[in-house]
Amino acid sequence: MASQMKKQPSLDALNPFMPGAGMRPPELVGRDADIENVDRMVARTKLGNLNQGIIFSGLRGIEKTVLLLTLQDASSRQGIVTARLEAKGDIGTDWDMLFHELALATARVKSLRLRRKLASALAGIDSVRFSFLGIGAGVKLSDEERRRTNPFRLELMVESLSRELAKANTGLFLFVDELQEMDDEPLGALISLQHKMGQEGLPFYIIGAGLPNLPGVLSRSRSYAERLFEYRTIGQLPDSDTAEGFQKPARANGRPFADDALDELVEVSHGYPYFVQAYGKAAWNASDSNPTLLEAVRAGEPEARRELDEGLYASRWQRAKTSGREYLTAMAKSTATSPVIRLPSQPKWESGPRRCQ
Repeated sequence: MASQMKKQPSLDALNPFMPGAGMRPPELVGRDADIENVDRMVARTKLGNLNQGIIFSGLRGIEKTVLLLTLQDASSRQGIVTARLEAKGDIGTDWDMLFHELALATARVKSLRLRRKLASALAGIDSVRFSFLGIGAGVKLSDEERRRTNPFRLELMVESLSRELAKANTGLFLFVDELQEMDDEPLGALISLQHKMGQEGLPFYIIGAGLPNLPGVLSRSRSYAERLFEYRTIGQLPDSDTAEGFQKPARANGRPFADDALDELVEVSHGYPYFVQAYGKAAWNASDSNPTLLEAVRAGEPEARRELDEGLYASRWQRAKTSGREYLTAMAKSTATSPVIRLPSQPKWESGPRRCQ
């Protein structure tokens, strides 16, 4: 009889915390204003009013990718046609992904009538593109010729889709992660395209995310990018949101944190979402009581730091040049209590400074 009983999941299997690149946390906290901002953008689009695009910038591990995914889901649920990609920095790959994701977005439209109209709008783009360049529609283009046509093809594609979507009281939102990595040519074409679509009153908007240097990258590509987008910095969570990010999923899974344990977690995580996941996971796994006590949090801290070293810092340290490592070392020494800079220890990676505690 006992052998036929369903095996209960272990507490480790129930652990709600899991750090990872772009992995959605059990509770997205502290981003309500950003979600509400995009909700307003959706409402304006449906009314035929113009918007700015939005650019999110911040450090790695601050939940930019998760925010983009959340905003895309929310926009799609409200009837906006959305496409999403991660820029790679290779010109061919970035162009291919743009066309692929835009085409895929139209194929996912739920309304059969609208989907057919969008498909019809896209059907003649290749032949129009060829004729525009004085090349017969049946002629196969070389890679270089095809690359030169990409900006025209993208413009025709986005303009055709946007016109049809405007008639249906909706629009096209393009979500781009790691936007600072995009090759200069497709990046410049996208910025110019949003500018032109805005001048023509067509509902096409870029919602991008990237590192803190992203606003500068965009303005260097096209100076008017400063006025095309609303720029929002994604930073550390306040203590109240950090505490909620720990406690709400822990309580939902039947094992909340004691008050002093929660205070310690808020202190060591410094409001960084990736750190919340790493420290939450380690404390949960180290706990053998309900609620999770301060002792478990402290017992799990070395494991959390190890995971942060390997998942967040090691590869960057290895890629850094000598001058970069010297700069990181100086930063670590000057911010010894900050979790942002934590260099890998000498035994595991190439020789270098030990982690500053």
